[in-house]
Amino acid sequence: MPYCHTEFQIVKPKQVENVLTMFTQECFVGGQAAYRLDDGSFSIDAGENDIRAIYEEPNAAIKFFCRYKQDMNFYDNKLQAFATKHGIDTGLPVNTNTDGNIL
Repeated sequence: MPYCHTEFQIVKPKQVENVLTMFTQECFVGGQAAYRLDDGSFSIDAGENDIRAIYEEPNAAIKFFCRYKQDMNFYDNKLQAFATKHGIDTGLPVNTNTDGNIL
C-alpha cells in the first residue's frame, strides 16, 4: 500500500483516535468512530478499507496509506482540507500541491 504525501504532525498519543474519528465522521458517508486494527493501524474510511492510518509515536505523526496508488491524490486532498479546517500541521508548505510542487 502506498503512503499518502500528507501526514498529520505533532499529534499527541491521547489525541490520535479523536482526530481520526473526526476525520472519519466529517469525510466519509456513514462515518463512524475510527478504531485500531489488530496490526496497529486505524480503520478510518467507514469500512471501505481504501485508506488506513498509522501513528508513529516517536515522530508524533499520523501517516496515511492507500490501497490503490491512483487514489492517493483524492485522499491527499481530503486530508489537506481537513487539516486546514482544524489547524493541523501537515508539514507541507501552504502553497504546494500533494506532489510538493509550489503552486
